[in-house]
Amino acid sequence: MSNNADQPRDPDGRWGKKRAGGVAGAALLAGLMAASGGGGATTGSVGTALETAGQRAVHAKTMRQSRNAAKRGNERKAWNRMGLRRVRNDVKRTLRCSAHSYGEVQEFFLRHPCETLRQRLFAVGDSEGNIIAVSLMWVTMPSRADVSRLRRVEDTYGTGDVTPVGTQLLGFGGFRFTGKHYESRRKGSQFVITETEPVRGNPSNRVLDDVAVVANLLPAPS
Repeated sequence: MSNNADQPRDPDGRWGKKRAGGVAGAALLAGLMAASGGGGATTGSVGTALETAGQRAVHAKTMRQSRNAAKRGNERKAWNRMGLRRVRNDVKRTLRCSAHSYGEVQEFFLRHPCETLRQRLFAVGDSEGNIIAVSLMWVTMPSRADVSRLRRVEDTYGTGDVTPVGTQLLGFGGFRFTGKHYESRRKGSQFVITETEPVRGNPSNRVLDDVAVVANLLPAPS
């Protein structure tokens, strides 16, 4: 993972992700309603907080629907739920792990060669002209134990990364993935790495993180 001091980390030094949750929003809503005397009209700061709780609930529902669509391989529906659409065709490549990584991640691959590394690059955009580049990497290792060891290295702050290749083919000029918006998961002997990067407009950090979360659930190319 890229060495970026702004990325949130957990107490063990792993890259953290901000998750939206309906439970916290519901608890906040219930507390504010009790404080306001039940279900009557509210004003001022209480009204603002109630609106925020409602927005959190909507966001949680949207993300749940998008994640479910991505798991089923319905990519168009996953992005539509988020108000997004794919705006650039895929760039797909089969790569060599040790040649397309750096830092401790590369050192790991030199000691524990991967079986395959497949990359997918694409971009999604919204109606306001914001465009987000997405990098998806599927790393297949010889065993589940190798995947666990790789994940500990890749997910830890400042250890390097698997490097996306061919970003210029997306047509947005020179840009690189910084690792600020990152998601990973393990599936058997496969490790999935997702990164997102803004290339047009000014999408929020939450949207960039949300896109990484949903994209990480898309099935590997056949």
